Amino acid sequence: MLSVVLLIIGALVAGALLESFQAGLLGAIIGWLTGMLLTMQSRLADSNTDNARLNEQLDQLRAHFNQVTLDIHERISRLEHAQPATTAPPAVMAEPLTAAPPPADAAPAEDDQPIRALAFDEAAILQAMPEPTHEEDKPAEPPFIEFSPPPASNETIEQPAETTPPPVSPVPAPPASVHQRQPQPTPAEPDWLSRRLAALQAWLLGGNTVLRIGILLLFLGLAFLLRYASERVVVPVELRYASVALAAVSLLVIGWRVRTKQATYGLAMQGTGIAVLYLTVFAAMRLHPLIPPQVGFALLVLITLCAAALAILQDALALALAGTLGGFAAPILASTGGGNHVALFSYFALLNAGIFCIAWFKAWRMLNLVGFIGTFGIGTAWGLRSYHPTLFASTEPFLVLFFLMYLAIGLLFARRTLRDAQAAPNPADRQALLAWSARQANYVDGTVLFGTPLIGFGLQYAVIRHLTFGPAFSALAIGGVYLILASWLHRHSQWRHMLLMEILLALGVVFGTLAIPLGLDAEWTSAAWAVEGAGIFWVGLRQRRPIARAFALCLQFIALLAYLNTLSTGTDTLLTGSALGAIMLGGALLFSYWQLRNAPVEPQHRWERPGLLSWAGLAMLDLIPALWLDAQGATMAWALMGLITLYLGLRLQDRNWLFAALAVQAMGGLVFLLHLQAGDQGAVLASGWRGLLAASMLGLAAIAGLAMAMRDPVAKTDPAVMRPLGLGMLSGLVFINLAVLFVAPWKTTSAVWAVSGLGIIWLSAWLKQRWALLFGLVLQIVGGAALIWSLSDHVFLDPTLTPLGHIDFWAPATLALAAYLGGWRLWRETQRQPGADQLMAGLGHISSVLLTWATAWWAYAWSTELWRLFDAQPTRHLLLVVLTLSVWAWQAVARRWQWQAMAVLSAMLMPAAGGLLLISVVDASPYHPLADWGWLGWTLVVAMHGLTLRKLDQHYPVPIARMAHVGGVWVMLLMLSCEMRALLLQLSDEHTAWRWLGGVVVPAAYLVAMTSQRIARWWPIQQYEARYRNTAAWPVAVVSLGWFWLSNVMSPGLAAPLPYLPLLNPLEIGQLLVLASIVLWLQARAETWPPTIARPHWQVAVGASLWLMLSCAVFRGAHQLADVPFQFEDLMRSMLVQASLSLVWSLAALGLMITAHRRGWRQVWMIGAALAGIVVTKLFLVELGNRGGLARIVSFIGVGVLLLIVGYFAPLPPKPASQAKEDNP
Repeated sequence: MLSVVLLIIGALVAGALLESFQAGLLGAIIGWLTGMLLTMQSRLADSNTDNARLNEQLDQLRAHFNQVTLDIHERISRLEHAQPATTAPPAVMAEPLTAAPPPADAAPAEDDQPIRALAFDEAAILQAMPEPTHEEDKPAEPPFIEFSPPPASNETIEQPAETTPPPVSPVPAPPASVHQRQPQPTPAEPDWLSRRLAALQAWLLGGNTVLRIGILLLFLGLAFLLRYASERVVVPVELRYASVALAAVSLLVIGWRVRTKQATYGLAMQGTGIAVLYLTVFAAMRLHPLIPPQVGFALLVLITLCAAALAILQDALALALAGTLGGFAAPILASTGGGNHVALFSYFALLNAGIFCIAWFKAWRMLNLVGFIGTFGIGTAWGLRSYHPTLFASTEPFLVLFFLMYLAIGLLFARRTLRDAQAAPNPADRQALLAWSARQANYVDGTVLFGTPLIGFGLQYAVIRHLTFGPAFSALAIGGVYLILASWLHRHSQWRHMLLMEILLALGVVFGTLAIPLGLDAEWTSAAWAVEGAGIFWVGLRQRRPIARAFALCLQFIALLAYLNTLSTGTDTLLTGSALGAIMLGGALLFSYWQLRNAPVEPQHRWERPGLLSWAGLAMLDLIPALWLDAQGATMAWALMGLITLYLGLRLQDRNWLFAALAVQAMGGLVFLLHLQAGDQGAVLASGWRGLLAASMLGLAAIAGLAMAMRDPVAKTDPAVMRPLGLGMLSGLVFINLAVLFVAPWKTTSAVWAVSGLGIIWLSAWLKQRWALLFGLVLQIVGGAALIWSLSDHVFLDPTLTPLGHIDFWAPATLALAAYLGGWRLWRETQRQPGADQLMAGLGHISSVLLTWATAWWAYAWSTELWRLFDAQPTRHLLLVVLTLSVWAWQAVARRWQWQAMAVLSAMLMPAAGGLLLISVVDASPYHPLADWGWLGWTLVVAMHGLTLRKLDQHYPVPIARMAHVGGVWVMLLMLSCEMRALLLQLSDEHTAWRWLGGVVVPAAYLVAMTSQRIARWWPIQQYEARYRNTAAWPVAVVSLGWFWLSNVMSPGLAAPLPYLPLLNPLEIGQLLVLASIVLWLQARAETWPPTIARPHWQVAVGASLWLMLSCAVFRGAHQLADVPFQFEDLMRSMLVQASLSLVWSLAALGLMITAHRRGWRQVWMIGAALAGIVVTKLFLVELGNRGGLARIVSFIGVGVLLLIVGYFAPLPPKPASQAKEDNP
């Protein structure tokens, strides 16, 4: 019942507020779920109470049983010791209670016969026990029990020798033979989530769910009716406002009356009442104009005064805040747009005067903050909207007044806070005073103290910027005020204000510094700031003031940024700017570096880094050549400056100078490269001998730097220095080799570089010089790049060139042969001295790199030549022939020299052929792999692939061998699929479904073939069965499944020249065949999968694929038979499609649920039920919105009939016996 009530309330509230059916439905669902949760929680609480009660009763029963058992044992002991040892126990018992029936031939015990242990029947004992009564203090006397020794008992108790019984112990222990029931452990209760899920499942799957859905729909209708009625009930707006205002006054009265009993509660009530009054007056003015603005302003002022009075009377900051906020809000809420700023600021002056008076007696930070934000925030808003320079005379006095007032308020706050502060340290210890001041959390109101100058100066700048030097003098005046205050505090105030004094001093310095850029241009500003920063840094070092040093460093780097902002690109020089500024900046930064380096005390702060200062200073000095010279001149100057900097760094023993020297040389090289220009008289580059000189100076300077470092005893033993210098030497070699470009063409240069690189590689392998070897490799690469640069388009188009007889073919071929020889040389070196050192260990990898480089040039040479002689399609097929012949040579060399890298290169046949195949597929549609000499090329490729697998299989690493086998299968499948697609496309055009069908027949056949056992007798499947049946097949299955999904989504199913028949057209027949082949392969190979891949996983994928196929078949049928456009939006808007989807999905759910019911498949039945639930949800969310449509009627009737059939013929199957036993142990 609670769920129904909350369902109605949710539907009414959501439907009435949001005025839509969907909102009502959502509100009803939320209400129903809330009711269900509350009901389940109530039931759970009742269940916990019952469990607690039953546990308590069980504990009482257990205690009673233990007590009675002890009493019985005590009674038995007394009886045993009270009788003579030679007599048998009397058989006196009203209702005999025995542990076991006595034997018929039982006889009295003899003197020497042992007394056997007794066994008890617990049920009989409990039955014979009398119930304890409240009238007796002791339990009732238990009846006599006749005992007979059981025959099977082996435990005996010897009869005592004395006739006198021993004294009975007061509390004897129970005998070992008496069996006592042990309490059973209480089973663990399910957690909260499990209990609620179980209750929700029981509610959903139990009972008449259809009835609940009908109740939901009924109450939704009632919600719409009540909403209709509520729209015609009108309450006067005046009455609404009067009710709210009366409620606010009531809150004020209640809060005032209870202030003496519950102060916090009373203040909260009063604050709420004031807030409601503010909102009521504002709404009455703005939302519904019930009162004029003048009356509203008066009411707001009255409310503000009332709030202030209440705050003062009760010493309540909250009410003071409410009154202040109301005071600032009053002119805004009651504004008529007249724009009388004098009256506004006069009113603010009165408010701030009140805040100033309160600050004299109270240290209320929040009140100061509210006044500050209100004053400057509203003033800023007015200035952005209404200020213009003609209002300067009437605005400036108020701005100055507000600035001084809040400056004084910040000082009053500090004075009030420190009046009763704890004892401070010795005034002579400045650092201790600063630390003590910083620990006073409420000492400085940072927002007011720092916000006042920042915001005040920002407003002052906006007000006075129309006057010449107005902002500069304003900043200077503000800085002077703060410096005067700091000086006054230093001379007259107590030493407790040390932190405040230093803050005021810092603000004065900052604003004095700010006056410089406001009055001077950028160049002079940066120079002045740099010199000022150097001076402040020097003073900070002498006085040990970290804050002063931090400010000085920030000032210098700001000056650096300001100077860099003035630079621009020059015409005759690299840059345009002031060289004097660069000199002053560099000198100031290096002066600070020198002072910090020679400071008597080591700095303790991470931000004081001499290296950063030296880098910045040297960078400023390095800008001078760029300001005076052009690119090549600056390059030569930077080469020399780098050498000088390197020399000074070696003398100073400072790594930063060494790295700065390398950086300036690198900058020179970069600028040199960026300003290279092509030559026009045979040479590659322009500038002739001047460019040659610049490149040579860069190279020689880098080599000279390494030589200087090698002579220094400290630097030559430092790897961190020698490594970058070695790289610099290599860059020097690069520039020296670049020098030839200024006097020679590309082809000559590329030939020189190729030969030079090969010679360096050959010699470096012999001399074991790592850097030389690296440079030789780089030179090979650059030579190849130069050759590519020198080639022109006429090579591919000029038919007059002799085939295989021109330099454009033999140049890359020579590069390839040289790289092959270089790789072979390095590999032979590793074979002669295996594992000699680290260099030899890396030669094998370098040899492989050279093989790759050579193969690339070999392929380039043949592809360009064949492209020049033939068309695109025959060219690719002839490339296959060349590739096959090359692989034949490679595999012969690999077998002759046992060269694994060459064997791996031979394994690249199929990947290369696959790449050509993909290019052909993209370029030609459809692509015939066996046309235009393709039959020859692909035949040779397949034959050579088999030969290499047979001959070199033992030389391959395991991953390469796997790639060769698996990749070969994939390439051949792709080639045959392309050929099959081309053949099928001859039946119709490429816009039909035949193009989809042709691309998947061969992969499906392969999957079916991999399920056969006869094929396992063939090589290589016989030897590598797992690679072909599993490794190669599962991507084929995945791609086929992807084709299945893609063809369903993309193809409209056109079957021309055949007519279209649902489920009997080429596309859908092919889809079924593909899915069947995947299922057959999955079932055949399921036993070889790892445990992580379970059967239900792929069954879900197959089921989802079938569901997609059925849905897309509906789309295609609607498109082909009903002319619905095959676009997702059009299909979704068609109610014919929606109705068909509902019926088809319902039929699928019906089939699943009936089959699952007959075979007892509970999970499959759940899947069908979920599909039926999706259909029902779709009916309400989609079909229900189509008012008056026939398709909707068909959908609802058809789905309803099918659900009724399901409910009658296929209810939920019972749980299996094992699962039921686990659920109910």
